[in-house]
Amino acid sequence: MIIEKAYFVIHEGLETEFEKAFSEAVELIAATNGYQHYTLTKSIEAERKYMIFIEWDSLAAHTEGFMNSQRFEQFTKKMDPYLEHVEMEHLVQIHSDK
Repeated sequence: MIIEKAYFVIHEGLETEFEKAFSEAVELIAATNGYQHYTLTKSIEAERKYMIFIEWDSLAAHTEGFMNSQRFEQFTKKMDPYLEHVEMEHLVQIHSDK
């Protein structure tokens, strides 16, 4: 399993609209083979900052299965109006009590 971590800064005043649009658009991610689970979080200190953690079976499930698909293009098109800044990386879990 790998974890995709994406950090978003949302255009000011669009936080509620982003959350609604994301809850609909995430179905495009969930329809991808190798997708396991996601968690969307919002900063307490900076209301425009969000972080999503998506668990995938493998790196290829994300980079080849999703990012090279029409679903990725559709997801990006739905999210672009809200995003001021995006950073993404892939992580491997070392320890967890879950």
